[in-house]
Amino acid sequence: MESEQVQEYCREALQIAERAGTHAGLSFLIGEKFGLNFSLLRKARRKLQFLYPSDDMSADHPLNQGGRSLKMSYALTVQEHYTAPLEQVKHLESLLADFAKAILNTFSQDELRSYLESSPGIGSDTEEPAELETDFSVDNLLLEAEEILALEDIKKLLLQNQKDQTN
Repeated sequence: MESEQVQEYCREALQIAERAGTHAGLSFLIGEKFGLNFSLLRKARRKLQFLYPSDDMSADHPLNQGGRSLKMSYALTVQEHYTAPLEQVKHLESLLADFAKAILNTFSQDELRSYLESSPGIGSDTEEPAELETDFSVDNLLLEAEEILALEDIKKLLLQNQKDQTN
Protein backbone atom coordinates (compact mmCIF):
# COMPACT_ATOMS: atom_id res chain seq x y z
CA MET A 1 0.00 0.00 0.00
CA GLU A 2 1.28 3.40 -0.91
CA SER A 3 0.55 6.93 0.24
CA GLU A 4 -1.88 7.44 -2.63
CA GLN A 5 -3.92 4.47 -1.45
CA VAL A 6 -4.03 5.86 2.10
CA GLN A 7 -5.26 9.21 0.76
CA GLU A 8 -7.93 7.40 -1.26
CA TYR A 9 -9.08 5.58 1.88
CA CYS A 10 -9.31 8.92 3.69
CA ARG A 11 -11.38 10.45 0.89
CA GLU A 12 -13.65 7.41 0.83
CA ALA A 13 -14.05 7.62 4.63
CA LEU A 14 -15.11 11.27 4.33
CA GLN A 15 -17.70 10.31 1.71
CA ILE A 16 -19.00 7.54 3.96
CA ALA A 17 -19.09 9.99 6.88
CA GLU A 18 -21.17 12.43 4.82
CA ARG A 19 -23.67 9.71 3.86
CA ALA A 20 -23.81 7.53 6.99
CA GLY A 21 -22.16 9.55 9.76
CA THR A 22 -18.70 10.01 11.20
CA HIS A 23 -18.76 6.71 13.09
CA ALA A 24 -19.37 4.78 9.85
CA GLY A 25 -16.57 6.68 8.08
CA LEU A 26 -14.13 5.97 10.90
CA SER A 27 -15.27 2.34 11.10
CA PHE A 28 -14.24 1.99 7.46
CA LEU A 29 -10.99 3.92 7.83
CA ILE A 30 -9.74 2.79 11.22
CA GLY A 31 -11.73 -0.39 11.81
CA GLU A 32 -11.16 -1.92 8.40
CA LYS A 33 -8.20 -0.36 6.63
CA PHE A 34 -5.94 0.88 9.44
CA GLY A 35 -6.93 -2.02 11.69
CA LEU A 36 -5.98 -4.58 9.05
CA ASN A 37 -2.48 -3.13 8.65
CA PHE A 38 -2.14 -2.75 12.42
CA SER A 39 -3.00 -6.46 12.82
CA LEU A 40 -0.43 -7.37 10.18
CA LEU A 41 2.21 -5.40 12.09
CA ARG A 42 1.33 -7.12 15.38
CA LYS A 43 1.59 -10.56 13.73
CA ALA A 44 4.92 -9.69 12.11
CA ARG A 45 6.28 -8.44 15.44
CA ARG A 46 5.14 -11.63 17.18
CA LYS A 47 7.19 -13.67 14.73
CA LEU A 48 10.26 -11.71 15.74
CA GLN A 49 9.68 -11.29 19.46
CA PHE A 50 11.99 -14.11 20.53
CA LEU A 51 14.80 -13.42 18.10
CA TYR A 52 16.65 -10.97 20.26
CA PRO A 53 17.47 -11.82 23.84
CA SER A 54 16.24 -9.44 26.49
CA ASP A 55 18.61 -7.33 28.54
CA ASP A 56 17.68 -9.20 31.70
CA MET A 57 18.35 -12.73 30.43
CA SER A 58 19.95 -15.03 32.96
CA ALA A 59 23.57 -16.08 33.01
CA ASP A 60 22.55 -19.64 32.13
CA HIS A 61 20.90 -18.56 28.89
CA PRO A 62 22.47 -20.52 25.97
CA LEU A 63 23.66 -17.37 24.23
CA ASN A 64 25.55 -16.35 27.38
CA GLN A 65 27.14 -19.78 27.70
CA GLY A 66 28.08 -20.31 24.06
CA GLY A 67 30.74 -17.70 23.69
CA ARG A 68 31.48 -15.37 20.82
CA SER A 69 31.23 -17.96 18.04
CA LEU A 70 27.69 -18.96 19.06
CA LYS A 71 26.64 -15.31 19.23
CA MET A 72 28.09 -14.64 15.78
CA SER A 73 26.43 -17.74 14.36
CA TYR A 74 23.13 -16.69 15.91
CA ALA A 75 23.44 -13.17 14.48
CA LEU A 76 24.22 -14.53 11.00
CA THR A 77 21.29 -16.94 11.19
CA VAL A 78 18.93 -14.14 12.18
CA GLN A 79 20.24 -12.00 9.34
CA GLU A 80 19.94 -14.83 6.80
CA HIS A 81 16.51 -16.13 7.75
CA TYR A 82 14.70 -13.13 9.18
CA THR A 83 15.65 -10.26 6.88
CA ALA A 84 12.27 -10.32 5.13
CA PRO A 85 10.19 -10.28 8.34
CA LEU A 86 12.38 -7.51 9.76
CA GLU A 87 11.90 -5.44 6.61
CA GLN A 88 8.16 -6.14 6.71
CA VAL A 89 7.98 -4.78 10.27
CA LYS A 90 9.90 -1.64 9.28
CA HIS A 91 7.66 -1.13 6.23
CA LEU A 92 4.45 -1.60 8.23
CA GLU A 93 5.67 0.75 10.98
CA SER A 94 6.40 3.43 8.41
CA LEU A 95 3.10 2.83 6.63
CA LEU A 96 1.11 3.06 9.87
CA ALA A 97 2.89 6.26 10.89
CA ASP A 98 1.94 7.84 7.55
CA PHE A 99 -1.56 6.38 7.78
CA ALA A 100 -2.00 7.85 11.28
CA LYS A 101 -0.94 11.29 10.02
CA ALA A 102 -3.44 11.06 7.17
CA ILE A 103 -6.23 10.07 9.57
CA LEU A 104 -5.31 12.95 11.87
CA ASN A 105 -5.44 15.35 8.92
CA THR A 106 -8.83 14.00 7.82
CA PHE A 107 -10.80 13.80 11.07
CA SER A 108 -10.79 15.96 14.20
CA GLN A 109 -9.38 14.87 17.53
CA ASP A 110 -12.88 14.88 19.04
CA GLU A 111 -14.22 12.64 16.26
CA LEU A 112 -11.32 10.22 16.68
CA ARG A 113 -11.61 10.15 20.46
CA SER A 114 -15.37 9.58 20.29
CA TYR A 115 -14.98 6.75 17.80
CA LEU A 116 -12.09 5.04 19.61
CA GLU A 117 -13.75 5.25 23.01
CA SER A 118 -17.07 3.88 21.72
CA SER A 119 -15.71 1.31 19.31
CA PRO A 120 -16.52 -2.30 20.24
CA GLY A 121 -13.47 -3.51 18.39
CA ILE A 122 -11.14 -3.03 15.48
CA GLY A 123 -11.67 -4.90 12.26
CA SER A 124 -15.40 -5.46 12.69
CA ASP A 125 -18.24 -3.09 12.14
CA THR A 126 -20.91 -5.41 13.50
CA GLU A 127 -21.37 -6.39 17.09
CA GLU A 128 -21.25 -10.07 18.01
CA PRO A 129 -24.54 -11.78 18.74
CA ALA A 130 -25.54 -12.00 22.39
CA GLU A 131 -25.56 -15.81 22.24
CA LEU A 132 -21.76 -15.87 21.92
CA GLU A 133 -21.43 -14.26 25.33
CA THR A 134 -22.76 -17.42 26.98
CA ASP A 135 -20.36 -19.68 25.04
CA PHE A 136 -17.21 -18.65 26.87
CA SER A 137 -13.82 -20.24 26.27
CA VAL A 138 -10.20 -19.49 27.01
CA ASP A 139 -9.57 -18.85 23.32
CA ASN A 140 -12.40 -16.29 23.24
CA LEU A 141 -10.96 -14.61 26.32
CA LEU A 142 -7.49 -14.43 24.78
CA LEU A 143 -8.85 -13.05 21.50
CA GLU A 144 -10.86 -10.43 23.39
CA ALA A 145 -7.84 -9.43 25.47
CA GLU A 146 -5.68 -9.17 22.36
CA GLU A 147 -8.28 -6.98 20.66
CA ILE A 148 -8.51 -4.72 23.73
CA LEU A 149 -4.73 -4.33 23.76
CA ALA A 150 -4.69 -3.58 20.03
CA LEU A 151 -7.40 -0.94 20.46
CA GLU A 152 -5.44 0.67 23.30
CA ASP A 153 -2.30 0.73 21.14
CA ILE A 154 -4.26 2.36 18.31
CA LYS A 155 -5.67 4.94 20.75
CA LYS A 156 -2.15 5.76 21.91
CA LEU A 157 -0.91 6.05 18.34
CA LEU A 158 -3.72 8.25 17.06
CA LEU A 159 -4.55 10.32 20.12
CA GLN A 160 -0.93 10.77 21.22
CA ASN A 161 0.05 11.85 17.71
CA GLN A 162 -2.75 14.39 17.82
CA LYS A 163 -1.40 15.80 21.11
CA ASP A 164 2.11 15.95 19.65
CA GLN A 165 0.89 17.85 16.57
CA THR A 166 -0.90 20.47 18.65
CA ASN A 167 2.18 21.18 20.76
